[in-house]
Parts: sequence; structure tokens; C-alpha cells
Amino acid sequence: MLGCHNCEKKPEPGTAYEDSPCAHCKTGKNPPPLSHNNPNLKRYVQPDDGLLGVNPNGNSFNTYRPGGRQVCVHAFIGKLKDGSVATYQTLPWNYRGWHSGGLANDTHIGFEICEDNLTDSEYFEKVYREAVELCAYLCLMFDLDEKDIICHSEGHKKGIASNHSDVMHWFPKHGKSMDTFRKDVKAELSKSAVVQPQPQTEKPPLPKAFKPYTVRIIADVLNIRAGAGTNHKVKGTVRKGGVYTIVEESNGWGKLKSGAGWI
Repeated sequence: MLGCHNCEKKPEPGTAYEDSPCAHCKTGKNPPPLSHNNPNLKRYVQPDDGLLGVNPNGNSFNTYRPGGRQVCVHAFIGKLKDGSVATYQTLPWNYRGWHSGGLANDTHIGFEICEDNLTDSEYFEKVYREAVELCAYLCLMFDLDEKDIICHSEGHKKGIASNHSDVMHWFPKHGKSMDTFRKDVKAELSKSAVVQPQPQTEKPPLPKAFKPYTVRIIADVLNIRAGAGTNHKVKGTVRKGGVYTIVEESNGWGKLKSGAGWI
């Protein structure tokens, strides 16, 4: 991590925020929030399930008080070892998390997007889209709408989160903001509306549209497949206790609302 603009010493733990006073020289400023520059899910989520890859440093967040901190988010979005982007849930959605450094822990679901160097537009578009779909999925699950979504920096302005600039140190670099994010979530939610066919006297009634429903995972680990069958490629996993929305059925398999695949 870079240090103070004046004395170049590293900031004290908990004060590494943009323009916060340096604890050493008292006159300089700490640097802007820096990317971890590690977009790989394996950095934060372990053990390896065959898709994540192995973290050789043993410093994943699947440890007691990682790095000495009492933290736990509900999910991470980032790269699998094959370079594709996925979401890995790390805490049941209805459990209290430790992600905001404030009262939002009691009221909000929190997830992290694994950051690269913040300049890769292709990676940004993929994780941005993944985050939009995840938020739409959670809105449907908990009867919320896009107006309920905030980022960490907005939480700080509301007095319910600590002083972090996430995600506004990243989104604007790619022409996005939380307003555009909420707009995109709203558009994604509109796709889930089920349009019922009007009765017709001259023709037989059209088949009813499939009604999405939710399922709770009871197996310890369940593979997500690219198609409805074990002959299709494994794209990820879901874990015991997770609740997911099924939007289509085929041969005893259900298609996930997030678009991640079939279970």
C-alpha cells in the first residue's frame, strides 16, 4: 500500500481513506483507496472446489477473523481460475453480516466485487453485470426494489457505514454510478414480470407462463450445470442453506434466475 503524500509512511490500520490526515506527520494526506489488484475469487474464498483454484498463501477470508478483523460479507463476485466471472455466497442471505462497519450490518446484505487495477473495462463490464443480476435476484427474494440498494460510500453518508469510498472510486472510471446501477437493476427486475395471456374465445387459451419459485439447498454442496443434466459442464456450486429462484424446469432440473445455470 502506498503511504502519505507528504512523509510516505503507510497509514495506520483503519485510516487508509482518501484525504484522511496522516497519523505520522499530521500534515500530509493518505492516498486514495487502492485496489487490491486481485480479481480472483480464490484470494478470498476457499477451499478450492475445482473451479476456484488454490490460494497458496492460506490467507483467504474463510478463516476466523481474517487478518485480525471481525468481518464477513454475504458473497464475493470475481474470477474463477478459468477467467470467467461468478458469484460465490459466503453467508446465508438472512444472516447478519459484518461488512459495513456500522448499523447497516443489522439491515443490509453486503457483497464485495473483487477489484483488479480498476482500468480493465472488459472485467468491469462482466462484474458490473453480475452485480446487477445478483441485486435483482435479491430484490425478488426479499420483496425489495432498486431504491433499497446503496454502496458503502452512500451508507457512510447515511450514517450507517464506515468511511469507505466504494464503489465510487471505481464505477466512474467506466462511466457508471450508483444511479446508473440502480437503473440497470430496475430494468433487470422488469424482465421478471409475468405477462398473463388474455382469454380468447375463438382460439384455445394459451398455456400459462411458468411461475418462478424458490428452493432451499439441503445438500452440503450442489453443482451448477450449464444445462439440464449431469452431462453438461459444471459452472459453479451452491451451498447448504442458500435460497434460489427457479425460472424454468427441464427433466427434473431447475434453471437459476441469476442465469448461472441449472441445479
